[in-house]
Amino acid sequence: MYFRAISVPMIIGAALLSASLSAAAPATGKFETVLGPTPITDATKLTVTGLGAATATLDGNKFSVTGLFAGLATPATDAHLMIGGGIGIPGAPTLDLTVSPAMSGTVTGSFTLSATQLAALRGGKLYVQINSQKAPAPSGNLWGWLLPEHDKAGQDEPQLGHWFLPQGEGLKARRSERQS
Repeated sequence: MYFRAISVPMIIGAALLSASLSAAAPATGKFETVLGPTPITDATKLTVTGLGAATATLDGNKFSVTGLFAGLATPATDAHLMIGGGIGIPGAPTLDLTVSPAMSGTVTGSFTLSATQLAALRGGKLYVQINSQKAPAPSGNLWGWLLPEHDKAGQDEPQLGHWFLPQGEGLKARRSERQS
């Protein structure tokens, strides 16, 4: 009997209210990465050099990336935000970054992310790639996956929590699924 009193408009209204409440909370966060030389194979290990770091901020769907790099064997040619299949899995360019055309410099960009790009960021699938003249382009010279900002422990310093690999939202294995 009770269920007969609930009308279709009430169900639709409740669903719309629930959706508007979940959409009202803006997404914010800080992300970071270390840019390292990749891919390293026997053929490329002597030509792929360099290092760097980048940070990013998310405010709603507004996303800004700022980074530094140094030590490339040849000047940088271009840089991109890429979407891969997960951490360490290469993907395709999605947004172009501005990069210094030099062996050391900066990488920057400001974007309005789409729902797909936001999901990739939250899932640990969004990464920075810097290409250089003599690197194994288009595979890139420096790569780094943008992951949530996290505390860092020094060498031989124990740290509780997510210390080894900070995961994107929803990527952490449940305790019952962990191997160790």
